[in-house]
Amino acid sequence: MIHRTAKEIRADVLDGRSTAVQVTEETLAKIADAEDYLHAFLTVAGSHALDQAGRLEQRAAAGEAPGPLWGVPFSVKDTYDTAGVRTTYGSRVFADHVPDRDAELVRRVRQAGGVLVGKTNTPEFAIYIRTVNELQAETVNPWDHARTTGGSSGGAAASVAAGLTPIAIGSDGGGSVRIPAALCGVVGLMPSRGSIPRGGGHIGTRRFSSAGPLAADAGDALTLWRVMAGPDQADGLSRGLLPTGVTHADPPGAPRMRWIAESGVPGGEADVVETVQSSAELFAHELRVPLEVSTRSMQAARFSEAFYAMMQADRLSTGGRELLDDPATNSLLTGYGRHQFERAAAIDGAAYSAAVEVQLSATEHLLGLLDEVDVLLTPTLSFVAPLIPSGEQPLPEDARRGFVAFTYLMNYTGFPAVTVPAGLVRGLPVGLQIIGRPGSEEYLLDLAGRFQRQVYRMPDVRPLSRLGGHE
Repeated sequence: MIHRTAKEIRADVLDGRSTAVQVTEETLAKIADAEDYLHAFLTVAGSHALDQAGRLEQRAAAGEAPGPLWGVPFSVKDTYDTAGVRTTYGSRVFADHVPDRDAELVRRVRQAGGVLVGKTNTPEFAIYIRTVNELQAETVNPWDHARTTGGSSGGAAASVAAGLTPIAIGSDGGGSVRIPAALCGVVGLMPSRGSIPRGGGHIGTRRFSSAGPLAADAGDALTLWRVMAGPDQADGLSRGLLPTGVTHADPPGAPRMRWIAESGVPGGEADVVETVQSSAELFAHELRVPLEVSTRSMQAARFSEAFYAMMQADRLSTGGRELLDDPATNSLLTGYGRHQFERAAAIDGAAYSAAVEVQLSATEHLLGLLDEVDVLLTPTLSFVAPLIPSGEQPLPEDARRGFVAFTYLMNYTGFPAVTVPAGLVRGLPVGLQIIGRPGSEEYLLDLAGRFQRQVYRMPDVRPLSRLGGHE
């Protein structure tokens, strides 16, 4: 399957080589062919998408100037509201929920000419490390159907990696865009806190989570980022009230880069770390800049308990308490969702206040790692996509630490990071994470694009057996 970029699709539509309706029909056909084994979508918006595409052609005929995503199919993680399209948040509680308005970030993408083709799979309320819930079969990795996509934007990452949509909107509360992106071999951005409006969802880590673009091409991710970003009068945080007090200006010259291989959590795979480091060193060579190889650590274990205390409390306060206390809705929750809410209910004010103090220490630590450099380079994860386990699922706190070891600190502190495919290990994708200061999203995506052009471009995923397994 040949994957076309959003830029190529838009050019074809504008030049008359295709129409928005034709592109949408082709996209829906690809999704239908893949869904019985990939399970990337919770809802495919077939008639809705074709109606959007038809209206887009009417807008063009009326002389409307084409937006930057004109005629481009996109998907939205099923944690964001979409007018007229079922939005479940991955939960049986909301299995039949159809919003009457779009989340602001979705509205912006539609206005730019994007055609919403469906809602991608997510764990319930985006709170698990695999993309599994009780509404749909688990999303599998396009590179090996016996392996996980990670979570929680696994459906979004799989849809892009499999070439179903060139771009997708995910969300990242501890690594939920970057982890699936790395495991599936695509680009994923976790933006600075407040840079994208937060509204249009239910039960989330509003303090730490942000929508973020996923794409096979860093240039496409940049275009989607530019469309979604910007202040919203309904969201005070998006109006520039960044809590870190850290500002960014693109460096005037070549980037100063520091490599960090140590997360502070044991259990990585040496060949993964070595492959990503080799790619980072080659990148520095291509840019003709030195790469400082540091022995410092992200110290993930030091801050994680406080981060999860705040995150879980946020989920409880944004609707989890009501679901937990109502027997009718409690009975519909997944085991892992109920467990998270029960843990959150035990967090008292003193514990939350202490976690806020730890957050300040984490910000100081990350600023220290960035001292005298422009970006940090790390593995996104230190292992390839794990096999999907059989039997009972492990509790989140027992399994998630390794997944988020290199990622959650940016959510905790509000700093942006992008992952870009850095090679294959044992036939499976691995990712390079590029971390910057708040406000540096475009700079990071530009570096990711240069990496793709100068160091490594991920091949299109090859077809796999519908029975699963790496062939």
